[in-house]
Amino acid sequence: APMEVEPQSLFSGCPARSFFPRGFLWDEGFHQILISEWDLDISMDIIRHWLNLMDITGWIPREQILGSEARSRVPPEFQPQHRDHANPPAFFLSIDKLLRKYHRTLKKEMMDTL
Repeated sequence: APMEVEPQSLFSGCPARSFFPRGFLWDEGFHQILISEWDLDISMDIIRHWLNLMDITGWIPREQILGSEARSRVPPEFQPQHRDHANPPAFFLSIDKLLRKYHRTLKKEMMDTL
């Protein structure tokens, strides 16, 4: 059954806030592939914000409409979230990339201390 999700704080790489005034979990996976090339810490912070939206069952709403102004610009039929509408696993591409990159960084730091 569709459900409305209470808006929460979200740090996002959403590139078109004026046209799509909400964060999309699926898109965020791709955004972080690029953002992590520029700044790993910002990318990790954005991923942390999304993961903090996870509920007790492990579900993360696929869209985050933040605040009344954004909600007023999203058609009502797109506001309820459907638990059975899954997201492609693009978010895991970013997480995998970050883990690999941090692993190389930590490994290099350890070698530099020897």
